[in-house]
Amino acid sequence: MNPNNKQNYIKKIAEVKSISIAAELLGISQPALSAYLKKTESELGTVLFDRSRQPLELTETGQAYMAYLEKEAALQKELEQNLADIDELNTGRITVGGAGFFNIAYLPGTVAAFAAEYPGVEIEIVDGKVPELVTMAQKGMLDLFITPVADEPDRFVYEELLEEQIYLAVPADWEINEKLAGKAFDGEDREQPVLTEEEFGCLCENTFIVLKSDQDIGRKIEALFDRYQCQPARRIIAEQTMTTLALTQSGVGISLITESSIRNSGLKKKPALYRADEEICSRKMYIAYPRNKYLSRASMEFMRALKESNR
Repeated sequence: MNPNNKQNYIKKIAEVKSISIAAELLGISQPALSAYLKKTESELGTVLFDRSRQPLELTETGQAYMAYLEKEAALQKELEQNLADIDELNTGRITVGGAGFFNIAYLPGTVAAFAAEYPGVEIEIVDGKVPELVTMAQKGMLDLFITPVADEPDRFVYEELLEEQIYLAVPADWEINEKLAGKAFDGEDREQPVLTEEEFGCLCENTFIVLKSDQDIGRKIEALFDRYQCQPARRIIAEQTMTTLALTQSGVGISLITESSIRNSGLKKKPALYRADEEICSRKMYIAYPRNKYLSRASMEFMRALKESNR
Protein backbone atom coordinates (compact mmCIF):
# COMPACT_ATOMS: atom_id res chain seq x y z
CA MET A 1 0.00 0.00 0.00
CA ASN A 2 1.11 3.51 -0.74
CA PRO A 3 1.82 5.29 2.58
CA ASN A 4 0.62 8.50 0.99
CA ASN A 5 -2.88 7.02 1.18
CA LYS A 6 -2.82 6.90 4.98
CA GLN A 7 -5.13 9.88 5.27
CA ASN A 8 -7.78 8.23 3.09
CA TYR A 9 -7.51 4.87 4.85
CA ILE A 10 -7.65 6.12 8.44
CA LYS A 11 -10.16 8.82 7.56
CA LYS A 12 -12.50 6.31 5.93
CA ILE A 13 -12.41 4.02 8.98
CA ALA A 14 -13.20 7.00 11.22
CA GLU A 15 -16.01 8.09 8.92
CA VAL A 16 -17.86 4.77 8.65
CA LYS A 17 -16.69 3.42 12.06
CA SER A 18 -15.98 -0.01 10.61
CA ILE A 19 -12.86 -1.60 9.14
CA SER A 20 -14.82 -4.02 6.96
CA ILE A 21 -17.09 -1.34 5.48
CA ALA A 22 -14.14 1.01 4.97
CA ALA A 23 -12.19 -1.71 3.16
CA GLU A 24 -15.13 -2.37 0.85
CA LEU A 25 -15.54 1.33 0.06
CA LEU A 26 -11.79 1.73 -0.54
CA GLY A 27 -11.66 -1.32 -2.79
CA ILE A 28 -9.09 -3.21 -0.71
CA SER A 29 -9.28 -6.34 1.43
CA GLN A 30 -10.22 -6.17 5.09
CA PRO A 31 -7.05 -8.04 6.23
CA ALA A 32 -4.88 -5.60 4.25
CA LEU A 33 -6.61 -2.58 5.79
CA SER A 34 -6.41 -4.10 9.30
CA ALA A 35 -2.71 -4.76 8.80
CA TYR A 36 -2.16 -1.22 7.62
CA LEU A 37 -4.00 0.19 10.63
CA LYS A 38 -1.96 -1.96 13.04
CA LYS A 39 1.27 -0.90 11.32
CA THR A 40 0.31 2.78 11.60
CA GLU A 41 -0.58 2.39 15.28
CA SER A 42 2.72 0.57 15.89
CA GLU A 43 4.69 3.37 14.21
CA LEU A 44 2.85 5.97 16.25
CA GLY A 45 3.06 3.98 19.47
CA THR A 46 -0.61 4.45 20.24
CA VAL A 47 -4.07 3.01 19.55
CA LEU A 48 -6.21 5.07 17.17
CA PHE A 49 -9.52 3.21 17.51
CA ASP A 50 -11.30 1.65 20.49
CA ARG A 51 -12.00 -1.82 19.13
CA SER A 52 -14.03 -2.81 22.20
CA ARG A 53 -16.85 -0.58 20.96
CA GLN A 54 -19.10 -1.21 18.02
CA PRO A 55 -19.27 0.85 15.93
CA LEU A 56 -15.61 1.79 16.27
CA GLU A 57 -14.77 5.07 18.00
CA LEU A 58 -11.62 7.18 17.78
CA THR A 59 -9.53 7.23 20.93
CA GLU A 60 -8.31 10.55 22.30
CA THR A 61 -4.98 10.05 20.54
CA GLY A 62 -6.89 8.98 17.42
CA GLN A 63 -8.71 12.30 17.42
CA ALA A 64 -5.39 14.12 17.73
CA TYR A 65 -4.01 12.09 14.82
CA MET A 66 -7.03 12.95 12.64
CA ALA A 67 -6.50 16.64 13.40
CA TYR A 68 -2.86 16.24 12.35
CA LEU A 69 -3.88 14.59 9.07
CA GLU A 70 -6.21 17.50 8.29
CA LYS A 71 -3.38 19.98 8.88
CA GLU A 72 -1.04 17.87 6.77
CA ALA A 73 -3.56 17.84 3.90
CA ALA A 74 -3.96 21.63 4.14
CA LEU A 75 -0.17 22.12 3.99
CA GLN A 76 0.08 19.75 1.04
CA LYS A 77 -2.59 21.73 -0.78
CA GLU A 78 -0.80 25.02 -0.06
CA LEU A 79 2.43 23.56 -1.47
CA GLU A 80 0.60 22.49 -4.63
CA GLN A 81 -0.86 25.98 -4.97
CA ASN A 82 2.58 27.58 -4.68
CA LEU A 83 3.99 25.22 -7.28
CA ALA A 84 1.05 25.96 -9.57
CA ASP A 85 1.79 29.69 -9.27
CA ILE A 86 5.38 29.06 -10.34
CA ASP A 87 4.10 26.98 -13.24
CA GLU A 88 2.08 29.94 -14.58
CA LEU A 89 -1.20 28.16 -13.86
CA ASN A 90 -0.48 25.38 -16.33
CA THR A 91 -1.51 23.09 -13.50
CA GLY A 92 -3.29 23.62 -10.22
CA ARG A 93 -6.57 23.23 -8.41
CA ILE A 94 -9.19 25.52 -6.94
CA THR A 95 -12.16 24.62 -4.74
CA VAL A 96 -15.13 27.01 -4.67
CA GLY A 97 -18.16 26.70 -2.41
CA GLY A 98 -21.65 28.11 -2.43
CA ALA A 99 -25.22 27.27 -1.55
CA GLY A 100 -26.80 25.17 -4.30
CA PHE A 101 -28.61 28.01 -6.04
CA PHE A 102 -25.68 30.42 -5.60
CA ASN A 103 -23.62 28.03 -7.69
CA ILE A 104 -26.31 27.89 -10.36
CA ALA A 105 -26.90 31.64 -10.41
CA TYR A 106 -23.35 33.00 -10.20
CA LEU A 107 -20.85 30.37 -11.36
CA PRO A 108 -21.67 28.96 -14.85
CA GLY A 109 -20.32 31.86 -16.90
CA THR A 110 -17.29 32.22 -14.65
CA VAL A 111 -16.36 28.56 -14.78
CA ALA A 112 -16.72 28.49 -18.57
CA ALA A 113 -14.45 31.53 -19.03
CA PHE A 114 -11.89 30.41 -16.44
CA ALA A 115 -11.70 26.85 -17.80
CA ALA A 116 -11.12 28.17 -21.31
CA GLU A 117 -8.33 30.51 -20.16
CA TYR A 118 -6.66 28.02 -17.78
CA PRO A 119 -7.45 24.51 -19.06
CA GLY A 120 -4.82 22.94 -16.81
CA VAL A 121 -6.40 24.15 -13.55
CA GLU A 122 -8.83 21.71 -11.98
CA ILE A 123 -12.01 23.28 -10.56
CA GLU A 124 -14.07 21.70 -7.80
CA ILE A 125 -17.45 23.19 -6.88
CA VAL A 126 -18.92 22.37 -3.47
CA ASP A 127 -22.59 22.82 -2.53
CA GLY A 128 -23.42 23.59 1.09
CA LYS A 129 -25.09 25.99 3.47
CA VAL A 130 -23.06 29.02 4.54
CA PRO A 131 -22.18 27.71 8.06
CA GLU A 132 -20.86 24.50 6.49
CA LEU A 133 -18.81 26.48 3.95
CA VAL A 134 -17.34 28.66 6.70
CA THR A 135 -16.14 25.57 8.57
CA MET A 136 -14.72 24.00 5.41
CA ALA A 137 -12.85 27.19 4.49
CA GLN A 138 -11.34 27.41 7.99
CA LYS A 139 -10.13 23.81 7.66
CA GLY A 140 -8.48 24.54 4.32
CA MET A 141 -11.01 22.51 2.34
CA LEU A 142 -12.23 25.52 0.34
CA ASP A 143 -10.27 28.30 -1.34
CA LEU A 144 -13.24 30.63 -1.82
CA PHE A 145 -16.95 30.66 -1.10
CA ILE A 146 -19.92 32.80 -2.09
CA THR A 147 -21.98 34.26 0.73
CA PRO A 148 -24.58 36.96 1.42
CA VAL A 149 -23.26 37.28 4.98
CA ALA A 150 -20.14 39.27 5.89
CA ASP A 151 -20.22 39.06 9.68
CA GLU A 152 -16.78 37.63 10.55
CA PRO A 153 -14.23 40.19 9.31
CA ASP A 154 -11.65 39.02 11.84
CA ARG A 155 -11.54 35.58 10.26
CA PHE A 156 -12.45 36.25 6.62
CA VAL A 157 -11.83 38.71 3.84
CA TYR A 158 -15.06 39.66 2.03
CA GLU A 159 -14.82 41.07 -1.48
CA GLU A 160 -18.08 42.44 -2.87
CA LEU A 161 -19.30 40.45 -5.86
CA LEU A 162 -22.54 42.26 -6.67
CA GLU A 163 -25.65 43.93 -5.26
CA GLU A 164 -29.01 42.69 -6.45
CA GLN A 165 -32.75 43.07 -6.04
CA ILE A 166 -35.00 40.38 -4.59
CA TYR A 167 -38.54 39.97 -5.89
CA LEU A 168 -41.76 38.36 -4.76
CA ALA A 169 -42.55 35.69 -7.34
CA VAL A 170 -46.23 34.93 -7.89
CA PRO A 171 -47.51 32.14 -10.18
CA ALA A 172 -48.15 33.75 -13.54
CA ASP A 173 -51.74 32.49 -13.92
CA TRP A 174 -53.03 33.57 -10.49
CA GLU A 175 -55.95 35.99 -10.56
CA ILE A 176 -54.30 38.26 -7.98
CA ASN A 177 -51.95 39.48 -10.71
CA GLU A 178 -54.94 41.27 -12.25
CA LYS A 179 -55.49 43.17 -8.96
CA LEU A 180 -51.81 44.15 -8.97
CA ALA A 181 -51.78 45.32 -12.58
CA GLY A 182 -49.05 47.87 -13.20
CA LYS A 183 -46.96 46.71 -10.23
CA ALA A 184 -45.31 43.69 -11.86
CA PHE A 185 -41.63 43.80 -12.87
CA ASP A 186 -41.32 43.89 -16.67
CA GLY A 187 -37.76 42.59 -16.78
CA GLU A 188 -36.16 45.96 -17.46
CA ASP A 189 -37.52 48.71 -15.21
CA ARG A 190 -35.82 48.31 -11.81
CA GLU A 191 -37.78 51.29 -10.48
CA GLN A 192 -41.28 49.82 -10.58
CA PRO A 193 -43.43 50.77 -7.56
CA VAL A 194 -43.19 48.91 -4.27
CA LEU A 195 -46.22 46.98 -2.99
CA THR A 196 -48.31 48.75 -0.37
CA GLU A 197 -49.27 47.11 2.91
CA GLU A 198 -52.74 46.47 1.53
CA GLU A 199 -51.35 44.82 -1.61
CA PHE A 200 -48.91 42.69 0.34
CA GLY A 201 -51.80 41.75 2.63
CA CYS A 202 -53.68 40.43 -0.40
CA LEU A 203 -50.71 38.22 -1.24
CA CYS A 204 -50.72 36.92 2.34
CA GLU A 205 -54.16 35.45 1.76
CA ASN A 206 -52.36 32.80 -0.28
CA THR A 207 -49.71 30.11 0.19
CA PHE A 208 -46.06 31.16 0.58
CA ILE A 209 -43.13 28.84 -0.05
CA VAL A 210 -40.39 29.75 2.41
CA LEU A 211 -36.88 28.68 3.24
CA LYS A 212 -35.73 27.95 6.77
CA SER A 213 -34.50 30.86 8.89
CA ASP A 214 -30.88 29.64 8.73
CA GLN A 215 -30.83 30.86 5.11
CA ASP A 216 -30.67 34.48 4.00
CA ILE A 217 -33.80 34.34 1.83
CA GLY A 218 -35.64 32.55 4.64
CA ARG A 219 -34.82 35.39 7.03
CA LYS A 220 -35.85 38.00 4.47
CA ILE A 221 -39.32 36.56 3.88
CA GLU A 222 -39.94 36.49 7.63
CA ALA A 223 -38.76 40.12 7.82
CA LEU A 224 -41.32 41.01 5.16
CA PHE A 225 -44.12 39.40 7.15
CA ASP A 226 -43.03 41.46 10.17
CA ARG A 227 -42.67 44.64 8.11
CA TYR A 228 -46.15 44.35 6.59
CA GLN A 229 -47.67 42.92 9.78
CA CYS A 230 -49.35 39.92 8.19
CA GLN A 231 -48.82 36.19 7.98
CA PRO A 232 -49.53 33.93 4.99
CA ALA A 233 -52.60 31.73 4.92
CA ARG A 234 -50.26 28.75 4.58
CA ARG A 235 -46.53 28.09 4.65
CA ILE A 236 -44.69 25.39 2.73
CA ILE A 237 -41.11 25.06 3.94
CA ALA A 238 -38.41 24.04 1.46
CA GLU A 239 -34.67 23.39 1.73
CA GLN A 240 -33.47 24.94 -1.51
CA THR A 241 -34.24 28.05 -3.57
CA MET A 242 -34.48 25.80 -6.64
CA THR A 243 -37.39 24.03 -4.96
CA THR A 244 -39.24 27.24 -4.06
CA LEU A 245 -38.85 28.51 -7.60
CA ALA A 246 -40.08 25.24 -9.13
CA LEU A 247 -43.10 25.22 -6.83
CA THR A 248 -43.96 28.81 -7.70
CA GLN A 249 -43.60 28.03 -11.38
CA SER A 250 -46.00 25.10 -10.88
CA GLY A 251 -48.61 27.35 -9.27
CA VAL A 252 -48.21 26.12 -5.69
CA GLY A 253 -47.40 29.40 -3.96
CA ILE A 254 -45.49 32.67 -3.70
CA SER A 255 -41.74 32.79 -3.04
CA LEU A 256 -38.77 35.16 -3.06
CA ILE A 257 -36.39 35.11 -6.00
CA THR A 258 -33.21 37.08 -6.64
CA GLU A 259 -32.34 39.10 -9.71
CA SER A 260 -29.50 36.70 -10.61
CA SER A 261 -31.81 33.70 -10.24
CA ILE A 262 -34.23 35.24 -12.73
CA ARG A 263 -31.42 35.94 -15.16
CA ASN A 264 -29.70 32.56 -14.94
CA SER A 265 -32.44 30.06 -14.12
CA GLY A 266 -33.46 29.49 -17.74
CA LEU A 267 -37.17 29.61 -16.90
CA LYS A 268 -39.43 29.06 -19.89
CA LYS A 269 -42.44 30.40 -18.00
CA LYS A 270 -41.52 33.17 -15.61
CA PRO A 271 -43.70 34.05 -12.61
CA ALA A 272 -45.06 37.55 -12.05
CA LEU A 273 -42.50 39.55 -10.08
CA TYR A 274 -43.16 42.31 -7.54
CA ARG A 275 -41.05 44.58 -5.37
CA ALA A 276 -41.69 44.77 -1.65
CA ASP A 277 -39.84 46.71 1.08
CA GLU A 278 -36.71 48.15 -0.58
CA GLU A 279 -34.39 47.72 2.40
CA ILE A 280 -35.30 44.09 2.95
CA CYS A 281 -35.52 43.14 -0.72
CA SER A 282 -31.95 43.84 -1.74
CA ARG A 283 -28.68 42.26 -0.79
CA LYS A 284 -24.98 42.20 -1.45
CA MET A 285 -23.16 39.01 -2.34
CA TYR A 286 -19.53 38.46 -1.38
CA ILE A 287 -16.61 36.26 -2.28
CA ALA A 288 -14.99 35.19 0.99
CA TYR A 289 -11.75 33.50 1.97
CA PRO A 290 -9.86 33.00 5.27
CA ARG A 291 -7.92 36.11 6.28
CA ASN A 292 -4.75 34.30 7.30
CA LYS A 293 -4.70 31.76 4.48
CA TYR A 294 -2.41 31.82 1.48
CA LEU A 295 -4.43 32.92 -1.56
CA SER A 296 -3.18 31.31 -4.74
CA ARG A 297 -2.94 33.04 -8.07
CA ALA A 298 -5.60 30.64 -9.36
CA SER A 299 -7.96 31.87 -6.62
CA MET A 300 -7.24 35.50 -7.46
CA GLU A 301 -7.82 34.91 -11.16
CA PHE A 302 -11.04 33.06 -10.43
CA MET A 303 -12.31 35.96 -8.31
CA ARG A 304 -11.50 38.35 -11.14
CA ALA A 305 -13.45 36.20 -13.59
CA LEU A 306 -16.34 35.86 -11.12
CA LYS A 307 -16.66 39.62 -10.73
CA GLU A 308 -16.47 40.21 -14.50
CA SER A 309 -19.11 37.62 -15.36
CA ASN A 310 -21.55 38.96 -12.75
CA ARG A 311 -21.40 42.65 -13.62
